[in-house]
Amino acid sequence: MQRVLIVEDDPLIAIDLQHMIHDLGYVTSGIANSFDSAKRLAPHSDLALVDVNLVDGATGPRIGQFLAGEFGISVVMVTANPEVVADGIFGVIGVISKPAQPATIKQVLEFMSTYKHQLVAHPPALRLFTCDRRGPL
Repeated sequence: MQRVLIVEDDPLIAIDLQHMIHDLGYVTSGIANSFDSAKRLAPHSDLALVDVNLVDGATGPRIGQFLAGEFGISVVMVTANPEVVADGIFGVIGVISKPAQPATIKQVLEFMSTYKHQLVAHPPALRLFTCDRRGPL
């Protein structure tokens, strides 16, 4: 079972996302609201949904890169401001906009779970970055 790390500092959004993920049959490894808390939960995670702005500032891109690079976690940014990461983040798959609907989260988690092993079409709501850890897309 894939374990999903939620990196979000708004408690209401984080809990809503956690319920959505559980309803879809996934397990969460926890909710992090900063770089330090994400680092503590990383060893217990396979997938991560990461916001850009957290309690310790705009550390989401650095967290995403760290999770992907150091732990091999599949990372997608989830933000109300996707233009902030328009240039992409090395190691991170892509970005979806908030608020994310359950159908979008389902499609994104399914994509994240399989894209390393096979070529699959990405969900329409997911804007892929031009380069992830597998190389140019």
